[in-house]
Amino acid sequence: MMFQKLRPDLRKVAEVYRVLQADSEIARNLGFDPEDLPHYETIRHFINDLIEDETVKQVFCQEVEAIDHELHRHGEKLGEKTVEDATIITAKRDDPEAEYNGYYEDWGWKKDLVLDQKHKVFLSYQDLGINEDEEQALPISLATLQQINIHVYENTVDGGYPSYKNIAIAKHHFGTNLFYKPQQNWVHNPLGDPDSINYRYQQYWKHHDFNVYADLESKLCFLYQQEDYEWVGAYYRNQHVKRYNRRMKHCIRRYRIERNTNESFNNYLKQHMGFETSLPRKGRQQAFKHTTLCLIAINAIALTRLQNGITTNLTSVAYLT
Repeated sequence: MMFQKLRPDLRKVAEVYRVLQADSEIARNLGFDPEDLPHYETIRHFINDLIEDETVKQVFCQEVEAIDHELHRHGEKLGEKTVEDATIITAKRDDPEAEYNGYYEDWGWKKDLVLDQKHKVFLSYQDLGINEDEEQALPISLATLQQINIHVYENTVDGGYPSYKNIAIAKHHFGTNLFYKPQQNWVHNPLGDPDSINYRYQQYWKHHDFNVYADLESKLCFLYQQEDYEWVGAYYRNQHVKRYNRRMKHCIRRYRIERNTNESFNNYLKQHMGFETSLPRKGRQQAFKHTTLCLIAINAIALTRLQNGITTNLTSVAYLT
């Protein structure tokens, strides 16, 4: 399967099978006996029908864990700085399961991707309908990475992600700072002012964890635990906007570079891996499985390079096939 994803010219299982028949070295490298290849229908049935979505997800997570383990051997790790964004998966023509989105002016779905900025390794993904809110993906992604002991210190996102709730959860539950460009319709929220934080905190004076001598950070942590997300999120967003405006040129440049790098890599993924141009069949499930297998394939390149002592250009597919 990974061989097929790395060869965008091989869009169908039948084409892959013909390569296995014609080139004994490729067949042997992929673990087959060239003199005793499985029947085509066996391979087709395995790839298209037998591999379950949960199995694919487990393979992806185990692969990310293995990459992180290999990086630790070289004194590095995954997750220090990430970028998160959703990319469109264009459906095959006349797919009855696809939905239309006016912003993209296209039919299909979305895949929310978390990419390690330094190593260009995909850390997490969430499958979304093309009209679903991307905001919901952020805490799920951070929780998924926490389960495999990857801590995201800073995550660059666009304006659709940093809701007050997401800002509060990222900061207080996962220890993650969000970096984002302030939106034009955002205004200073007085709920995030220290006086408002203190007033809200005082309303819990009967709570057994109330502390009259609590500092601002402790109050924010307490309010987060009470799910007062707007107060907590407004505080951090107000502070972020101040810092952003104070160093506007630097922040704009940084945001553009990080977002453009991410978009360029997504385009690279589509051009070299057939991310959305090589969907095997119609249907939501097939689209999501295919794109996840593309992520597994490109991360497998990184893992293989690390296992052979290579620590740069981990996910480059140049000269591989």
